[in-house]
Amino acid sequence: MLKDQTMNKLTLIFALALVSTGTRGDFSCPNGLNAACLDAGDTVCPASTKCVDDDLVCFDKHICDSGSGLICESEYDKVLNDYKVTVEKYNNLTSVNVALREQRLEKKNCVINATTLEGAKRCVR
Repeated sequence: MLKDQTMNKLTLIFALALVSTGTRGDFSCPNGLNAACLDAGDTVCPASTKCVDDDLVCFDKHICDSGSGLICESEYDKVLNDYKVTVEKYNNLTSVNVALREQRLEKKNCVINATTLEGAKRCVR
């Protein structure tokens, strides 16, 4: 019986030693990895990935020429605005081109239909 009590005490002491060791916050990492302490809100990014800010817009990497697949929203907005300005300029130039062609056609028809040299000169002035 005394042997059983001694064995129980030893088991209890061993169990307490294990519990107290586990509550100190000791931990280990697998080989090749390092431990890190993080503040609230910190983000962990494995080496094989990229960490980005919350304000970035991500696209499929095949859409962007940069190859990274990431673009800042402000830069995306700038490119989009530049595109809209370019389209507006193109549309304006197209309208001017159409108007000039119409004027040229009117002058050409006027000259063709003129019966005198003076009439033809008035068409192009």
